[in-house]
Amino acid sequence: MRKVLILFGLVLFAATCAKAQEGPNFEVSGDYQYVRMYPGGGAPSQGCQGFSGNAAANVNNWLGIAGDFGFCKVTGLPTGTGAFAHNTNYLFGPRISFRNYGRVTPYVQFLLGGDHASAGATGVPTASANAFAFTLGGGADVRLSPHVSLRAIQFEYFDTHFNSANQKNLRIQTGLVYRFGGR
Repeated sequence: MRKVLILFGLVLFAATCAKAQEGPNFEVSGDYQYVRMYPGGGAPSQGCQGFSGNAAANVNNWLGIAGDFGFCKVTGLPTGTGAFAHNTNYLFGPRISFRNYGRVTPYVQFLLGGDHASAGATGVPTASANAFAFTLGGGADVRLSPHVSLRAIQFEYFDTHFNSANQKNLRIQTGLVYRFGGR
């Protein structure tokens, strides 16, 4: 955790040196989400596919406050058992955008929040749990028009802590971003 905070501090310091350029007041996006889950305790990793929605209010040309809500369904579970597993995450935090690269806007973000997991099978009661979660990562948006961008990629380290097991997951998103207003 200490290394994550040091890295975030360095990124924040570097962002203060970024050249100012016009940016939107508010952004929303709808994304495809893939999470590679590493449950720990010797259990095999699993894929989780779904969708997410992001919203960011930009304080100035480089700093925004982002909210991220995602849902995915675990894939690759045994067939014929009626087994299912779902994951929902809700995260908030700062996003630093580098708007001096023309049509491409790279960004980094550090989000904190929670994660809700549920699982079950036919004839078995559903079990669920909540956990603290955080992400650290970034991505790049490619402007297609003055108000629409393609979220080419968002790649993040996604950490959760269920039942005293620290899970180090990876999360990838891609989708469309709509931008409101301008500075």
